[in-house]
Amino acid sequence: MNNSVFPSALHSSIRELDEEVLRWAWSAGLFESPAELERCRIQKINWFAGYLFPGESAEKLRLTIRFFLCLFLLDDLLDQISESESFGFLRGLMLGSVQSEIPRLQNLGSELILTHELLGNSSSSAQWRKEWLDIWTFYISGLNWEVKNKTWGQKPDLEDYRYHRPSSSGVFLAIHLIRPDLATKVCEAELLEHAIARLICLSNDLASFEKELAIGDFHNELIILQPTMGDQVKSWAAMEIRSIQKRIHILASSVASHSDSCRSWVESLFLLVGGCLAWSEETTRYVSYVNGTLRAN
Repeated sequence: MNNSVFPSALHSSIRELDEEVLRWAWSAGLFESPAELERCRIQKINWFAGYLFPGESAEKLRLTIRFFLCLFLLDDLLDQISESESFGFLRGLMLGSVQSEIPRLQNLGSELILTHELLGNSSSSAQWRKEWLDIWTFYISGLNWEVKNKTWGQKPDLEDYRYHRPSSSGVFLAIHLIRPDLATKVCEAELLEHAIARLICLSNDLASFEKELAIGDFHNELIILQPTMGDQVKSWAAMEIRSIQKRIHILASSVASHSDSCRSWVESLFLLVGGCLAWSEETTRYVSYVNGTLRAN
């Protein structure tokens, strides 16, 4: 897919910060083994934040990389631990205190709570901090929804999926981190943010379709639609993505017209979208199985 409709850039300090954060995560007991650490290095997990926030200060990016690395590790762990452990862990995240008999889970919970709190304190705006907490709650509720579906073996219907998936993806956490202290209503950007969230989620679903189909993970819009659309589902997704891209540009023009600060924010949002799409094409995290062999999409 051609993602040139959105610009992308990579933070100049990402290579040094990648190594530093991987060492930090190992010291904090977040990896199960050296092999898992190496997998994160090869998949360039820490480069995700470097693509999303290319203009951020190195100090704040370091904290942001830690936070998103923890989110990626959490996503993997929720596929491995039991239902009761998952729900208990997520409840602890919501309350701000995780208690687990699994050392790695305890470590991950502690670091997630700490990095989330530190990022929240990075703004002097009480309104921004309140919204950051609200979005965190929204994110955890989305993860609970995914765990419930997997536990019950219940494939969500399309409407349910489109409602909950943006929350569990964490996309609104990323969007909020670049939001200036001005209130969202000043730029009237809610429709733009939701269109961006939909684009990122659907693009991710298209990239991971083969992999998730192979492993039986039904949290994917293409997999939900495949029984009715058949072999046309991938071409439909590509066409839908192009339509959403056009909608984003129309909405962005309206938002940018409000003020110079709104225009600057739109430019940051475009870099976030372009960076997310660029990283998805570069990482080997999304792969598919062909005759038992993994290949990059």
